[in-house]
Amino acid sequence: MERSVADAAAALGVAESRVRQLLQSGRLRGRKLGSIWLIDSGEIERAKRENGVPGRPLAPRIAAGVLDLLDGGAAPWLNRADRSRARVHARQLAGADARRWRAALRKRHERILCLAHPAALPRLAAAAQVVRAGPVAAAAAGADVVAVGAALEVYVPEAIWSDLARRLAIRQDVGFQAANLVVRVPVDVWPFADEAEARPGLAMLAADLLDSGEPRALSAGAQALNGLAGRLPASRRVRA
Repeated sequence: MERSVADAAAALGVAESRVRQLLQSGRLRGRKLGSIWLIDSGEIERAKRENGVPGRPLAPRIAAGVLDLLDGGAAPWLNRADRSRARVHARQLAGADARRWRAALRKRHERILCLAHPAALPRLAAAAQVVRAGPVAAAAAGADVVAVGAALEVYVPEAIWSDLARRLAIRQDVGFQAANLVVRVPVDVWPFADEAEARPGLAMLAADLLDSGEPRALSAGAQALNGLAGRLPASRRVRA
């Protein structure tokens, strides 16, 4: 059974504008008939389950620090006190399910669903400072996920994204079904080394899988993050 935006908003306890945002971002899946969105009842129930996790998100710099520490980095953008806090958060999240991990890390970047001409995709991927991401990269890094027909996913610094989007005629904020490109713009900090071919670590790629509505991707993301959190060096374990 399909339901309206108003019905979904009432079921989720949010404003109708928030439901439309979720639909546009792909976090809530529906189909559009003209200007009207229709959402399957099962999809609304899934969203209720996934969005029902309490807990405030970590500040973007701390969230990025948690992932860098899990990947064996030193989160150099954090001072000593904030780095210690990030380690505490990493240990507290060990063993959490996908919903709790996503709730904690969701502010680390802006995720933009885009539509680009096929010829523009390799140009974007090859641009300076653009970092490849997505399920393909996650699988290569060791996540237990199969990437078939996945859209191109990249990280782009905020300072260059607007110009890149303009030059390549990339449409932003399209619906989930129309998107062939996912752009992630980190907030507050660029968490990659300043090198020609920077690559995200497993923790960051696993965290990105948590944005998916696919159960296998959610499970793979949480499994990878919990495995890394459980293997933090003993010298870095900090009690909350």
